[in-house]
Amino acid sequence: MKKEFTYFLLFISALFSGFAIQAQELEVTPGTMMFSVNAGSSQTQQVFVRNKAKTPQNFVFNLADWLVDEKGETKYFASGTTGRSCADWITVTPALVSLQPNESVNVNVTMLVPNDNTSTRWAVLFVQSAEEQTGAKAVDKEVQMGLQVAVRIAIPIYQSPASNKLFKGTIEGLNEKIDENGIRTYESQAINTGDKILNCKVYFTVSNLTTAEEITSTPVEFMLLPESNQKVKYTLDKELAKGKYAVAAVLDYGINDELDGVQIEIEVK
Repeated sequence: MKKEFTYFLLFISALFSGFAIQAQELEVTPGTMMFSVNAGSSQTQQVFVRNKAKTPQNFVFNLADWLVDEKGETKYFASGTTGRSCADWITVTPALVSLQPNESVNVNVTMLVPNDNTSTRWAVLFVQSAEEQTGAKAVDKEVQMGLQVAVRIAIPIYQSPASNKLFKGTIEGLNEKIDENGIRTYESQAINTGDKILNCKVYFTVSNLTTAEEITSTPVEFMLLPESNQKVKYTLDKELAKGKYAVAAVLDYGINDELDGVQIEIEVK
């Protein structure tokens, strides 16, 4: 059984973020690591770490798994326990560094992909400032290597071979809910049915079938991992006039202008 755990951390979920992540005592870049290693090959990238504290600091590097639920919330799991984990393919060297104030270091992150695996995988690298412990605290089961974690920053790591071109998404189900004030909310679900990470945009349209007047929502943008789904909602900010309407939810995942949609008809009396 997977053991889920939660950390106090900073997490950047953008797919192609090149910005530095900064905490009070720690600067880390990049915010996301993207590997496109083909089966049987390896690639090394680097993580830049700077000690921004006024005192010397130890930093440790640990790998873990993560998933996003249908509400878009990130949950973390022990390394190598989820179905699409690549944590076991990753080597981080060195695993521990000691830095003086304002000193920095580049840490190697190597991805070695097995010969027979072409699927998209992911993991997370925790960059953790730590305080050295002595005495009874040093042997606490929650403390590794005699270090008590003080601050954590999470770097999502993605691995998807360049040879993998299986981009595919769909949107299913479109439900209408009307509250006691007559406010209408529509909900649908985007699903990644392929084997690549999708950068999704979902928008809703409400079209009057008599006048052809159309309302289009602002797109909801999110990243969708393979074998995952996310619920998307849209609430109308005004009442609809009496009549018949077509309501549609449209998924654009940015590949060859491919769109997928679902539609219902409603009548306002």
